[in-house]
Amino acid sequence: MNRLITASLLAVLCFAGCAPKEGGGATPSDQPSSADSGAITAGKWTILDTRTDMADRARAKQNAEDALIKESDLACLVGLWSYNGPAILSAVQSAGKVGQVKIVCFDEEEDTLQGVIDGAIYGTVVQQPYQFGYDSVRVLTALAKGDKSVVPEGGVLDIPTVSLRKDDAQAFWDELKQRLVAGATPAVAPDAVKIAFVTNNVSDFWKIARAGVEKASAEFGAVCEFHMPADGTPSEQQRIVEALVAKGMSGMAISPIDPENQTQMLDSAAEKMNVVTQDSDAPASKRLCYIGTNNYKAGREAGKLIKEALPDGGKIMLFVGRLDAQNAKERRQGIIDELSDKPMP
Repeated sequence: MNRLITASLLAVLCFAGCAPKEGGGATPSDQPSSADSGAITAGKWTILDTRTDMADRARAKQNAEDALIKESDLACLVGLWSYNGPAILSAVQSAGKVGQVKIVCFDEEEDTLQGVIDGAIYGTVVQQPYQFGYDSVRVLTALAKGDKSVVPEGGVLDIPTVSLRKDDAQAFWDELKQRLVAGATPAVAPDAVKIAFVTNNVSDFWKIARAGVEKASAEFGAVCEFHMPADGTPSEQQRIVEALVAKGMSGMAISPIDPENQTQMLDSAAEKMNVVTQDSDAPASKRLCYIGTNNYKAGREAGKLIKEALPDGGKIMLFVGRLDAQNAKERRQGIIDELSDKPMP
């Protein structure tokens, strides 16, 4: 873990996590949308738009392809969710613009890490989803046994990000592979704590988190159901949560897809079980704590990668699954504020 936290910042402007996770807006699910009615000028950089894909990988690639066709002078494409990086990379490769158009993204999907190693992606901000899974199980198991001391002061357990660039991506990937291979099979005991981990979509990001869940489940004596909403919608996530409540689970770690409109669902679940959020927070709810990245700071780190990749400025386009997810909002704002050289709040 120390190597993950202390690794040099790699600049791969590609964002994830989770969940699908990956929030959007009030846009109908059958139509991609723009978050902005106009371009945003941030220092020497112009953010032309933020395109959403509703956690649809094919649409994510199409959004990037359309942007490259319509904006011939685009200098950098930035992916805010884990699958956006590979989707952008594929579009840039198809357009024959590798190296000409810079890419910055989030997370550590295999295609993303390979793209950084090859130099096709400038850098990526990785969130350590393995730790999301491990700490979620650790906290929920302790809470089920009556130990409330595991709830962090302020209600936030911040998992540091690591920025990867070409020079250190391979070492990071090698260590990640070792952790995934070393995953433990949870032991099922009669008195095992029964909990659940709910993502916001389906992606490789969550496979890494699952390895952490399995390791902690074996270590702390828990049985953890792992759920990834296939369609990445709030309604599918609600069906999962309602089923978990009906089963009498003692706790749940969830990455809310649309936190502002899911507060009632989370509060209702919190009356029946211990609820924590991970990857994307719902601070207005009755969740006990949030486990994951400070997404605003992660956005600032992505902004630094953009500055490195485009020191003279240029036109940028952002891509994400949904913009109603808290993590998407905070990452986007972090990028804007970093490019604008605003002081850290």
